[in-house]
Amino acid sequence: MEEYSRTNMFPLHNAVASRNFNEVQRLLADGHDVNELHYDRVTPLHMACLSGDLKTTQYLLDRGAWVDAQSIDNSTPLCDACAGGSLECVKLLLQQGASVNPPLLLSTPLHEAALRGHTQIVALLIQEGARLNCNDLHYGTPLHAACSMQRPSISCIHHLLKSGASVNALKNHKTPLHLIAMNSKSEAATELLIAYGANVYLKDCSGCTPRNLAGPNTSMEAILSAFERDPRPLTQWCRLAIRSQLGPRGIKLIDQLEAPTILTRFLQ
Repeated sequence: MEEYSRTNMFPLHNAVASRNFNEVQRLLADGHDVNELHYDRVTPLHMACLSGDLKTTQYLLDRGAWVDAQSIDNSTPLCDACAGGSLECVKLLLQQGASVNPPLLLSTPLHEAALRGHTQIVALLIQEGARLNCNDLHYGTPLHAACSMQRPSISCIHHLLKSGASVNALKNHKTPLHLIAMNSKSEAATELLIAYGANVYLKDCSGCTPRNLAGPNTSMEAILSAFERDPRPLTQWCRLAIRSQLGPRGIKLIDQLEAPTILTRFLQ
């Protein structure tokens, strides 16, 4: 009986969670608060965005749902839409004025999208001004988050790097390359990070380089060993130096340069 009463304490949340649009309409018509707070201060809009229910998300917003409502951990509906991978919900929330850089978060919308490899959402958030190198309390930067998975999204990592993410940013003395070595040992991610200037010689707090963490007789260890013997050519150093001078804002303008296509592609 207690369990039954608990599940019926928040009928609007239950209707949203079960994607019962007709019930959502009925409950709101009967006077239920569109911004009612569930346990942990979660609103119906949070739940609709997490499940990617675009129809319900639009309906709740039209009836006054708080677009930047914050749960107990300060997560917003935009964070949940990014975590759920709903590009359309993300677009809708941004159109409705959702903050792309909400304050006081444990993890930003960009972290949520990067962690799960949602490249299209990552691209949209960066386009809308998401802070590329913002540190959260757990992973570090969005690039750290993207590199922390056992099956990292190469396209997501590439887009973050291409957009100007700091390849040698530190979180607990570990760079994104350290995290690749620890979690996935992805050859593609390793080569990509090196191409964008990853420092293979940096040591973590235990004195380990990425090669040490990759372990002996692995493909990643072989790639890093080869790079230590034959560092990148001068042209690559020039490319990295130019990108560093441009910074994330300038990098966005590379496509607009009146320069040969071969040069703009090289700088990207």
